[in-house]
Amino acid sequence: MRTGSFTLAGESLHVTQGAVSRQIKQLEDWLGKPVFVRHYQGLILTPAGSVLAKSLDTAFATIQDAVKQIQHLGAHQRIAVNVPETFASRWLAPRLRAFHGRHPDIDLSITTSSVTKLRDAQQYDCLVMFLDEPWAHGNCRLLRQEQYIAVASPELWVDGAGPALAKNTLLHVLAGDKRLPIWENWFASLGIRSIDPRPGIAFSTMDQAINAAVSGAGVAVVDAPMVERDLAEHRLRRLDAHELTGKHGYWFVEPGENAPPDPAHSAVVSLFQSWLLEVSRNPSSSVR
Repeated sequence: MRTGSFTLAGESLHVTQGAVSRQIKQLEDWLGKPVFVRHYQGLILTPAGSVLAKSLDTAFATIQDAVKQIQHLGAHQRIAVNVPETFASRWLAPRLRAFHGRHPDIDLSITTSSVTKLRDAQQYDCLVMFLDEPWAHGNCRLLRQEQYIAVASPELWVDGAGPALAKNTLLHVLAGDKRLPIWENWFASLGIRSIDPRPGIAFSTMDQAINAAVSGAGVAVVDAPMVERDLAEHRLRRLDAHELTGKHGYWFVEPGENAPPDPAHSAVVSLFQSWLLEVSRNPSSSVR
């Protein structure tokens, strides 16, 4: 249709002029209408041919766009991810080998900046945020709530008895310049009122509090998945079987954007989100 000649069309398609002519004849027989009329200047589209040509141009453009997206998916793609520090070092890092084993063509750029505003969030493709409710500036999906347990170094056990909370240093976590009320909530869940939850050592991240607990500096109430390896390798030991579901959780966030997203890139972000959801909600998932 573009060349105006069966001969030129055949050369473009690497087939004979007769083959093109036969295909056009079959098409016209099927449609019940001619798509070309012969003119001394060449072939001219009929009204039916014009409608068909316009539709085919649109269809072929759609197919070409889909092929480009598929080819783009086959190449390495990088997504920028921002996550909390403890989540990055204690939960995500040990599982990255498993992620890349499943998605070797997806490269992650992981940062741990403090993000509170949409303007700051928009420099990332996605974020994992530690929140008590969905973030107002993006599409959010809860990965999981915190699940607290009390832990300490095995060095603090004496004659088989665990460390007494009233006689040991309590390790705290800060949120900015304020101490998170983790110990208050822990004691309340156990009905303990005789111990003051305020004294102790406070750290800017839970990771630091866990490291201090491993060194024997005191007792900490921590998110259980963050200490899986420490418990398995006996660097930490649980004080008891008590668990407490926290008010905060880890949320997967895609920040609101001004520009329409690239479908291929959005598909890669969705793969990362699906993997996070799967691993977060499957306690038996191995850490590799």
